[in-house]
Amino acid sequence: MRMKQVIPLLLSVALAGCAPYALAVKETYEVATDPRSVLTQATDTQAEVQIKAALLASPVRGTSGIEVYCRQGVVVLVGVVPPGSQTGQAAVSIARQTPGVRRVETYFVPSRPSWESDIATKEQIRATLIADPALVSGRVDIAVYAGHVVLVGVVDSRANVQRFIADASSVSGVVSVTSYIQTM
Repeated sequence: MRMKQVIPLLLSVALAGCAPYALAVKETYEVATDPRSVLTQATDTQAEVQIKAALLASPVRGTSGIEVYCRQGVVVLVGVVPPGSQTGQAAVSIARQTPGVRRVETYFVPSRPSWESDIATKEQIRATLIADPALVSGRVDIAVYAGHVVLVGVVDSRANVQRFIADASSVSGVVSVTSYIQTM
C-alpha cells in the first residue's frame, strides 16, 4: 500500500526535474523560428520587461493589468481601460519613454465581461493556429478581450498575416480580429 503512494510522488519529482529542460527547448525553438534577428528579439524583450516593470510600479490605478508586446520596436498595449480613467494615457507615456521603442499602438476595451470565456476563446484560437500546417503559431501572440482578438507578431509574408487573421476569425465567439502582425 505504501509503495502505491510513493510511486506517484517519485513520478512527480522526476517530471518536475524535466521542466527546466522543456522550457529551454521551447525558448530555443521560439528564438530559432522567429524571423527577427536575435539582437532585435533581445531588444524587444528588454523593452517589454522595462515597460511591464514601470506599469507595475506606476501609481496610476489599472496600469498593472495592461499586457505589453514589443516587436521590432513597435509596442502594443492591450487591456481594460475604463472610460475617463488615466490608465491608458499613463501606459502610453511609460511605453514612449522606454529606450528602443519606435512607436506605441493601443487596443483598450472598457470592460471584460467574462475572463473565462476569453481564455477559452484564446485557447481555441491557439489550437486552430497550431493545426494549420502553413503557420508557425509561436510567431504570433494572442490577446482576447470580450471576444475581440488582438494578434501581435512578426511573420515572413503578407499571405501569412492574412492566414493568421482568417484562422482567428474562424473561431466561434470571436467578435473581431485586430492585427498588429508585421512582415519582414
